[in-house]
Amino acid sequence: MTVDLPSLDLLRSLSDRHVLAAVADAGQLTRAAAATATGLSKPTVSQSVARLLEAGVVVEGERTSGGRGRAGTYLTVNDAAGCALAVQAGPEGVVGEVVALDGRVLATRRRSLSAPVTPGSLGRALTAVCRALTSDSPGPIRVVTVSVADPVDRRTGRVVELPESPFLVGELDPVRLLAPVVPVTPIVDNDVSWALLAEHTQGVAAGVDDVLHLYLDEGMGAAMWAGGRPLHGARGLAGEIAYSRTSVPNRDTHGATRAPSGTLMECLASLGYLRDDSKAVDVESLLEDLDGDVGHARRLAAAVAEVAVAHAYLLDPELVVLSGRWGRHTRIVEAVTTALATAEGVATTVERAAITDDAPLTGARIHALGELLATWSAQPGAVST
Repeated sequence: MTVDLPSLDLLRSLSDRHVLAAVADAGQLTRAAAATATGLSKPTVSQSVARLLEAGVVVEGERTSGGRGRAGTYLTVNDAAGCALAVQAGPEGVVGEVVALDGRVLATRRRSLSAPVTPGSLGRALTAVCRALTSDSPGPIRVVTVSVADPVDRRTGRVVELPESPFLVGELDPVRLLAPVVPVTPIVDNDVSWALLAEHTQGVAAGVDDVLHLYLDEGMGAAMWAGGRPLHGARGLAGEIAYSRTSVPNRDTHGATRAPSGTLMECLASLGYLRDDSKAVDVESLLEDLDGDVGHARRLAAAVAEVAVAHAYLLDPELVVLSGRWGRHTRIVEAVTTALATAEGVATTVERAAITDDAPLTGARIHALGELLATWSAQPGAVST
């Protein structure tokens, strides 16, 4: 029986990546500390360091002092070898970062937008921010991640226009727009998906393989992890909960009775919680009613709970995460928690999101760092582009 063994080049590449990841994670590391962090032998680490130095991915810094044994030098990542861009684009504007391999944010750029936001104005802001960040970077841009506040066609990176979308009118094509600006194809995803990645990495969903994340703010959306992997759907449209069926109050009886079924967006409209001539939720009015335990707000909480239960039966999540300004409200959390606890056969817990400030940008940054590490090549004297 013939057994295929890994090639020497592959083994070297794996050890080099382990060492590089350890240096990036620590910020600075000696060879001895890298051996401890990776579990590799000191000779293997020394050989990997030599290759990384030759490739220009890491550099040697100041010498260590104190302690026992021979003094060593600290290894740090070389920003000039390449950086990543993480960008968040939404109804309030565009914010982006230049991110080094060790996670340091080297530069930040913002461009505010006035309502109503159009694909044209958002596209121009996105292009301007990325162009400025590219100039700010001390090295070539090797990865670009972009978060947008609408569903994204995973095959093309284009934003998909849906009739219930509260923000964009028409389709935005970040990949095409940024082609003359950045040297790599951007990785584009929906903001709720990026927010769940952040929560799955650093928040309450860390280590949980099956998660349902409900985002309820001016816009509404959901993101899911199933079996430890994100679930997007064939075109990236999974999680559009505005179209989920739920009970809708009857306009004629001021919510005293309910129509058999309608969408969650129709429920919001029926209860008067949409802004005039818009599909955006009037968050301030809704929060006020939730605080006052107003009947309309209670009915909306019950409708959201129905949506959560339906998704729980479909996805069987271990954890449901609630985020967004009104999604984290106590009355929404209690309604969803009670509904799931009394749903026969459902076994899940409910938590508020822990990462609330720029969560989509945090998720985009996390993914960009992983991709940036993966772009590194062990080929001496060169860093892949």
